[in-house]
Amino acid sequence: MTDYPQRPISLSSHSDKEKAAATETGIDESDLQSLLNQLKHIVAENELDVNFPVHILDQAREILDAETQHVDLSQLHEVITEIGKHRDLIENDSPYPEVRAVVDPTDDPDVSANTFRAWFLGMIATILFTGVNQLFTLRYPTINIYSIVAQLLAYPCGVFMAKTLPTRQWNLFGWKFTLNPGPFNQKEHMLITVMSNVSFGGTNGTAYVTYIFQVLKAKSFYNLTSLYDKAGFQILVTLSTQLLGYGCAGVVRRFLVYPPSMIYPKCLSTIALNKALHNDEGRERVNGWKISRYRFFMYCFGGMFVYYWFPGYIFQALSYFNWINWISPENVKLAIICGGINGLGLNPLPTFDWNVVYALYDPIIYPFYALANIGIGTILCAFCVIAPVYFSNVWKTAYFPIISNDVYDDTGSTYNVTRVLNAKGEFDVAAYEGYSQPYLTAGYSIMFFFFFAMYLATIVHVALYNRREIIKGFSALWKWTNAREEHEDVHNRLMKRYKEVPEWWYLVILAVSFIFGCIGVAKYDTGMPIWGIVFAIILCLALQIPYGMVYAITNSEVTNNVIAEFIGGYAIPGKPIANLLFKAFGYIACAQSVQFVADLKLGHYMKIAPRVMFSAQLVATIVGAFVSLGVNVWALDNINDVCSLDQPQKFTCAGARDFYTSSVIWGAIGPRRLFGTGQIYNPLLYGFLLGALLPIPFYFFTKWWPRSGWRYVYIPLAFYGAADLAPYNVTYAWTPMVVGFIFNFWIKRRWQAWWEKYAYVFTSAMSCGVAISAIVIFFAVEYHAVNVNWWGNEVSYVGCDNDACPLLNIPEGGKI
Repeated sequence: MTDYPQRPISLSSHSDKEKAAATETGIDESDLQSLLNQLKHIVAENELDVNFPVHILDQAREILDAETQHVDLSQLHEVITEIGKHRDLIENDSPYPEVRAVVDPTDDPDVSANTFRAWFLGMIATILFTGVNQLFTLRYPTINIYSIVAQLLAYPCGVFMAKTLPTRQWNLFGWKFTLNPGPFNQKEHMLITVMSNVSFGGTNGTAYVTYIFQVLKAKSFYNLTSLYDKAGFQILVTLSTQLLGYGCAGVVRRFLVYPPSMIYPKCLSTIALNKALHNDEGRERVNGWKISRYRFFMYCFGGMFVYYWFPGYIFQALSYFNWINWISPENVKLAIICGGINGLGLNPLPTFDWNVVYALYDPIIYPFYALANIGIGTILCAFCVIAPVYFSNVWKTAYFPIISNDVYDDTGSTYNVTRVLNAKGEFDVAAYEGYSQPYLTAGYSIMFFFFFAMYLATIVHVALYNRREIIKGFSALWKWTNAREEHEDVHNRLMKRYKEVPEWWYLVILAVSFIFGCIGVAKYDTGMPIWGIVFAIILCLALQIPYGMVYAITNSEVTNNVIAEFIGGYAIPGKPIANLLFKAFGYIACAQSVQFVADLKLGHYMKIAPRVMFSAQLVATIVGAFVSLGVNVWALDNINDVCSLDQPQKFTCAGARDFYTSSVIWGAIGPRRLFGTGQIYNPLLYGFLLGALLPIPFYFFTKWWPRSGWRYVYIPLAFYGAADLAPYNVTYAWTPMVVGFIFNFWIKRRWQAWWEKYAYVFTSAMSCGVAISAIVIFFAVEYHAVNVNWWGNEVSYVGCDNDACPLLNIPEGGKI
């Protein structure tokens, strides 16, 4: 603990009235100085923690700000009592109501996650759902099965196995085990969920690098079968990219897993679903409600499963409720400002679809202050930055749609990347000069500005606001002490009974994945230098702590995909394949690391033995990688005309097409021709400067006015919201902010007990309802093209909002 200077206090200055108050409150005069110093320490430790109860800090400051002779000992006693309760929560539960709501401060070490049932169901989920997700990455519209679906389906399967498997105990060379150790427990269930998370529950749902293999193989793209057909290349690169982040994750547990302030809101939602399925409690009334979590979950899940058929299939105008544009569908400016599909989304009531509400930011998992920062940043960016840029035709943006993430040429058409490549798939300077430079839309160009700003803002913000946690972690690392010894909260104490995973285990994984990557890019003709992998690891080790802290505190996942392709374009110019691989290594290492760490926190909360977690994550990652790779190879070799725009079964490879275009823009043409000195988009680089500077004044505002709302200003989140404005619009930030205000501000303050019991269960039920309903709709009607053609499914897609009409038409000459 940090020592703070003590303020000298003259006890003789207290009046008889104050001495009497001290006697009445039980505070001896000789203890006053230590109590005041305790308050100083509490304030100094937690003044920048946005999740710490602010009323305790305010009461403590009132006492500390008073003159010594005017200290109200009765008030001091109240504060000390409140702090005592808070410290008791820290030691025996959690000071954060979100954690207390779903995480039990107890553990039964006899209940194990390491059972046959957990491994069997975990492997089935990994193989089955990863394969389905991988196949449908090639199809548009696609379908993603998220880990929450596996979590929901695993419960009845686990209960069934607990009732039917034999309970006989087996003896195998002295190792005694049973297939059925008793009732299906929460730890087993969570281990299955963790295996699902690491194999197919991430952002892309599959092994990220398979998109690159699609780009290499398909005739519509590079058609480099000489490289694609090398099985060794695919296996080495896939395993390397999937395991690289895993190795990095283990060395930052002392920063991102063990500190109690790293709460991981998404993990809490996952635990809430687990708890709802396993604990059918409901006898005690909570704000007048007696219904159990399980029954509440089933009602909400069933209701959303039925309701989603309307915005998802029967009445699709409920999804894109762009009612303002119905007034004048062909009005270009109205569509640009108010359109919910291709416009900025100025609409107070833009959707009745939960899938849209939680598409980017789950309004209940995200803390309200985070939603407010994101929403305000999005709105200001849309109407104070993008709109002025567009309507003033800066960078020729008025000739294109306002927020599309497509790239255009000087005729207003989508950029034809094949025209700047030669027969070998390499950049052709002469062809480029005879064609056109790439043009970005207003939203897409500004998106890059705020991505650049977000990266440095995240680092600066965490360095200012979370430096105590970082210093404590590095101090323990320097001393090479057990990281869990640094924290005495109940969850770390309970976990001490289990053997820890040595950090050298993770370092071995990191070394092996690095060797695999080096062999993969050096042995085969990729153009990717080995130092690119070294850079990816350094980038991950440098950024995963600030990125992980932002994710743990706010649920906002900062990824370095843009900066990876940007740096790769400068470092390896004119080599699109190398840029693809550089982006894969540079992005996936950090993204995977943050996700792996989040799952480690999930196991920490559920008291799953760390070595069991290590084994489950490692095995699921490897198996999931091979499944993704195998399904991808089969699909590319056996689906006719795969990735062509007119493929009969719609296996058009929309995701891979984005990768292909990106590889040409950033790898072949390169950022130097777009962002270099004197180039059209060079001013966007000032985003780095803005991101580095803007968090600083807000930090000092928080220090100077600690009782104000400045403490809730989170600059990286404002940039985070602004960076999503292509192809998304204000709708995707406004609606979760409104719902978040209702749940995480109004209900949480007025009916906290209800919120603690039901809020996370509610969002889990809604998400499950949407996911299961979407799967049924897809396979039952959409896959077979059974369409419902009527006004309610057509009105939203009529006019300029759907057609993305530009503000200005291309001049008569045919070029801008």
